[in-house]
Amino acid sequence: MSEQPASTSASKAPGSPVPPTSAADASGSQELAAAVDDLLDQLQHKFDNVSNEIFGKLDDMARRLDELEASLAVASDTAAAK
Repeated sequence: MSEQPASTSASKAPGSPVPPTSAADASGSQELAAAVDDLLDQLQHKFDNVSNEIFGKLDDMARRLDELEASLAVASDTAAAK
């Protein structure tokens, strides 16, 4: 088996960002940034909606539990009075 020579392009670290070399690359980067911003805005909107739904359901559950507690207290008082 023969050994392969080491790569000669060791001047750049793997995964290092490559600066845009033309106006088209810069435009593509701006479009990507705008698309990411739009996606993050959509996710934030969906998160806000889900959060509002959860808080609404929790408030409804708390109200229903308060009503149940009050009705149990009334039932308990009437049973004790008999």
